[in-house]
Amino acid sequence: RPEGVNLRILDDNIWQYDKNTIPDVWAEAGEDPRDIVRAPQFAQIVKAYMPDIFTMQEYSAHMDAQLASRLTKMGFTTATPSNSQQNYTPIFYRSAVLELLKANYLCYTPSQWSNAGTKSYTSAVFKHKSTGKIFAVITTHLWWQSDTNVEGSTAARAAQVATLLEEAKAIKAEYDCPIFVTGDMNCYENTTPIQQFLQEGFVPCYQAATLYGNNDNGHHICSPNDGFSRQSRRPSPQRAEGALDHCFIWNHQQHGTEVKVFDCIQTYFTIELTDHYPNLIDVKL
Repeated sequence: RPEGVNLRILDDNIWQYDKNTIPDVWAEAGEDPRDIVRAPQFAQIVKAYMPDIFTMQEYSAHMDAQLASRLTKMGFTTATPSNSQQNYTPIFYRSAVLELLKANYLCYTPSQWSNAGTKSYTSAVFKHKSTGKIFAVITTHLWWQSDTNVEGSTAARAAQVATLLEEAKAIKAEYDCPIFVTGDMNCYENTTPIQQFLQEGFVPCYQAATLYGNNDNGHHICSPNDGFSRQSRRPSPQRAEGALDHCFIWNHQQHGTEVKVFDCIQTYFTIELTDHYPNLIDVKL
């Protein structure tokens, strides 16, 4: 970690492939996308970068059965409230480094915009044990379709962001702490949902980074029918015009919180795990 960094956040949409069969295109390539194979490799990413917080999207019960115990062995605890449903957007944290003060989970409604409960947010407020600093993390997955395919999709995402912003404002009112928001938001920076964040003063972490901010769009092909490659189908290779995954920081300036590095991890072995490159945020609290 760079000098002064005392908080590392790893964020990744890990691709919900729940089937126990190997698609033909993968079998032909001699590869296996099943959770029983991918889970150890996600654990290896965590072991390699050892974040203090790991936020995920598309985290199914099927993957949980393979990955949760591996994370536990590395010292991670889930911040998901015990009364929540199956949480597809969980937060895992290292209990040796952080104390959980509060957690909340919300599945977006109405259900027509939630894909059987997969679209939600989880929020968590933490105390950093060695510094005593308090901060919060919210991770989310927004509705995925375009207006061309399903009319009202942008408005649905905007409504979900509005709900998330109410949670962020409530945390700010109670704790007055820096707040990080991560997740797959299924829309570009110039669209209404992301502009809602920017108008509230949220700063994209790739722009806030003082040492290095990766500007890649964070996407590549990985699907049952296409196999996997480094090719991206986004309209631009640049983050501002081509990224659907977003990481923000808010209410941080007065607390002296500094994003030092925002990186998009593109090591080769991540390509066959999910169509999203993992995002890494190194912070000085």
